[in-house]
Amino acid sequence: MAEATNRRLSRTLIFVALVGAGYYWMVGGEYTRAGLHRLEQEIASRKAEIAAREAELATVRAWADSLMADRWAIERVARERYGFVRPGEVLVRFVDQTADDEPTPGTR
Repeated sequence: MAEATNRRLSRTLIFVALVGAGYYWMVGGEYTRAGLHRLEQEIASRKAEIAAREAELATVRAWADSLMADRWAIERVARERYGFVRPGEVLVRFVDQTADDEPTPGTR
């Protein structure tokens, strides 16, 4: 009878120890399971951000390489950004009027 009581007591203690270890793993300790999950999500979002920045960097590097090697790319930038024209060409600019702009006198 004492042996059965000792066996039951040892099983109960093992069960309580396992439940305590599971609770400590889920809730306690330096890093909780929820905290680890949140960190994993943050790592995934940072990796996605890095991938997006690397793609943007590749685009900028390709544009810089084309400006260094291709004179037509330089001419295109000069025409689009700075309004440069060749002799004999006429530059026409279109200006969008927003709703906030008041019409100029004499026009309606």
